[in-house]
Formats: sequence, C-alpha cells, structure tokens
Amino acid sequence: MTHSIEEHQGYRHVGHVLGVDLDMTTVVGPVLRRAVAAGEPVVVACPEAVAAAVLATLEGVGDVYVAPTDPLDDRPPAALAAIAELVDARAPGAGRRLHLVTGPGGPHTDPAVWMQTEALLNHVLAERPVDHICLLGPLDAGPDRSAGPVVDVDAVVHATHPWLLTEVGTVRNPAYRLPAELLREVQRAAVPDPLEETEPTLAMVDLEDMRALRRALTRVLADSSLSEDAAQDFVLAIDEVTANASEHGIPPVDVRLWCTPERLLCAVTDRGAAFDDPLVGYGPAHGDMAVGGMGLWLARRSVDSLTAAPADDSGDGCTVRLVVNA
Repeated sequence: MTHSIEEHQGYRHVGHVLGVDLDMTTVVGPVLRRAVAAGEPVVVACPEAVAAAVLATLEGVGDVYVAPTDPLDDRPPAALAAIAELVDARAPGAGRRLHLVTGPGGPHTDPAVWMQTEALLNHVLAERPVDHICLLGPLDAGPDRSAGPVVDVDAVVHATHPWLLTEVGTVRNPAYRLPAELLREVQRAAVPDPLEETEPTLAMVDLEDMRALRRALTRVLADSSLSEDAAQDFVLAIDEVTANASEHGIPPVDVRLWCTPERLLCAVTDRGAAFDDPLVGYGPAHGDMAVGGMGLWLARRSVDSLTAAPADDSGDGCTVRLVVNA
C-alpha cells in the first residue's frame, strides 16, 4: 500500500538514485515543477553539472535559489548545521514548504560516516517544513573508487530515507530505519578500533590535572600530521569529553591517544555508565555559549567521528572515542 507524501508534515527526506542519464526530466522535474506552480521556493545545492540539469527541468521559472555546496561537504555535524542554516534562511513561512535538492556528492571518509549523516538529517530537521530530494548515485562513491571502500548506494538510500522518489512518484520506503536504531548498529560495528591493539602514543591514567592533559596533547600533536588549527580543535574536543567524563562519570578517568599518518584516535574512559543516546550532541543544547551544556556539540564539530560504548564486554564503564582523519 502506498501513502501520499502530503499525509506527513514536518521534514520529508526523499531518496532518489540517479540513472546514468540523471533522469531529471522524467522523475525529478515533475515534482519540482509542481512545487513552483504552487508558489513554493526551491533550493538547489548540487554539483554544477547536476544543478544545471535540475534548473533545466524548471525552464527558468519560479522562486529558485542555487546554494553553494562547500559547507555541505564538511564534517557531519558541521554539514548538518549548514543544511539547517540554509533551510532556516530560505524558509518561506505562511504555511508553505521549502523544496531542497542536494547531491550527489558522497562521503569523503567512509560509508558508515555517510550513512550516519543521512540518518541524522531525519533527526536534526524533523520539525522543519521541508521536502528534501536527496539525489544519490555512483558519484557518491567518490571520483576514485579505488581510493576507498565501495559504497552500496541502494543500501544507504533505503536505510536512511523514509520516502523514495520513483518513476511512479514519491512512495513510502518500508526499509527505512529510525536514526537512533541505525546509529547504534553502525557504531557497535566499529568497536573496538583496531588502533587500540597497538601501543598508544600518549597514555594518562587516573587523570587529575586537566591542564597537564592539554599540555601533553599539544606537545604530542605538534609532531603529528595535523595542521596547527586542526590540532587545536582536537585538543578542544578531547578536553570537552574528558571534562564531561570527570563531571558526569565515575573516576578514575583514563585518556589514551594513538597517532598515525592517516588518522588519530583518542579514547576517554571512565567507570560510569555509557550514555545510550547516539543522537545527542548534534545540535547546541541552547543558544547561549556562556551557560554551558554545549561540550558534546562542540566536540562533535571538531572531529570526524565521536562515539560512546561500554568500556568492556561486561558493560562496565564508558569509553568515548574521538577520531580525526589526517
């Protein structure tokens, strides 16, 4: 049984896998032309060639804005924030909906990170009145497929999009999975990190002095493959997570850092319970930076991956892992 997309309010995340001819005219075009005919704005944030194909289907009419794509290629929390800011800036108000078209662009890291970003859009934008057509296809695997893992585009689309745009229109996706459920599964698959089987570059056990930690991190990262700015951001993220462990966890708190030319991993462990909300920290807790409660959000924006898991198989303790790809 199919359902009309109009039955669902708020954010509508619609996935579409492009064919070799981009199939803009027959599949994507009719949806956007209906939006334009209804007087609703369209925002296109796609690579140049795809954006041109989208605009061609609209024949130069309607309220259409072409947005830069650079911010959308940033780390997942920053990319999510950039999309939210774009949506809020172009929101039409007065009961109308915004129609956003993005992609294809694909992940610059690994498929798991890309899948998490797509899943999190459903959480971050849940209340916005937006129809988001997410164009995906072979380009999402990156220009040089030999340089990274093969991406199963269909699997990502079906796991992360509640709606699918097909030749017969927009239909419900029965394979869609809730963001929290999907993120827990993806994160469990990445624990423990293989680097943890090697000797750490830095280990501070039963940490008591946060200033000593920051000094040690700064010294070690100065010899890493990170730029000075990236190293400072990583220190900030580790500092925020360690402060949270000290305040909300159970001591002792241990910090271990591994540095390789390709990636850096920091594991912060305390003896408290692991927090079980993979959606927390993907937006500021409030708008006042002076009040506090922003640490996890700030940390997420400074690294490529931040996950929490029980410290051991018994479920005792909590380890937060922060990863930066050099």
